[in-house]
Amino acid sequence: MSTWLWQDGAWRPDAALPVTDRATRYGMAVFETIGIRHGQPLFLEEHLTLLEESARDLWHIAIPAKILPLLPANATGILRLYLTAGDGPPTAPVTQPRFFALFEIHDPALIPDEHTARLHPDPVAPFAHGRKTGNYWMNCAAQAAAQAASCDHALLADHDGHLLSAAFGNIFFVLDGELCTPSPALAVRPGVIRAWVMRQQPVREMEFPAARLGEVAELFLTNSRLGVMPLRSGAVAPGPVGHALRAAAHRGKIMP
Repeated sequence: MSTWLWQDGAWRPDAALPVTDRATRYGMAVFETIGIRHGQPLFLEEHLTLLEESARDLWHIAIPAKILPLLPANATGILRLYLTAGDGPPTAPVTQPRFFALFEIHDPALIPDEHTARLHPDPVAPFAHGRKTGNYWMNCAAQAAAQAASCDHALLADHDGHLLSAAFGNIFFVLDGELCTPSPALAVRPGVIRAWVMRQQPVREMEFPAARLGEVAELFLTNSRLGVMPLRSGAVAPGPVGHALRAAAHRGKIMP
């Protein structure tokens, strides 16, 4: 794992966030996860645009830089960019944010072609209009519960029973022959790979009861770590749409 902190107009390597930062104290940070293949970032402009939108919408500030730390030419993995609230009391405006980068090696050869998932039994409350923030305890707890139940992923629903997402990604499903995904009105994350899928073929954005998951023909999730991942959940098995999109993502080299 490698880290950098943006200081004085440059990335400083081997850096850490101080415990005084509100990202550490309160989870006050926004972030984007960028796939890196052979030293090159995937969907860089799209990720930076989302990070900038999060900073503007939540804090009314701009991101400090639109360049990444220098990675080795053979680096393949995941780069996370965090913009933190910086030091200060919890209610103070963000005036001195920190820009932090963290790289993890990730071997795509170790990823299987399908994963398992289950619906998390407890409802969740979407936060920050779907923006990716450092408040990830809820997601981590749901994912840990799924893995304790021998599943790879947790699927999340809100207090009205609407399917929202996976704990660590967006979700798609096929219903009556139509590819669907939860509506942005439910404050789902505006994921970059989600947007890529929606450019490949028509997708219906809808509010779907999680209790009806057994009625769908297939499920898959998307994120920058896994790309497109077909899911097996109860009687729902991975299907041709998810597998075809996963193959297309590999051919297009958009998956790390």
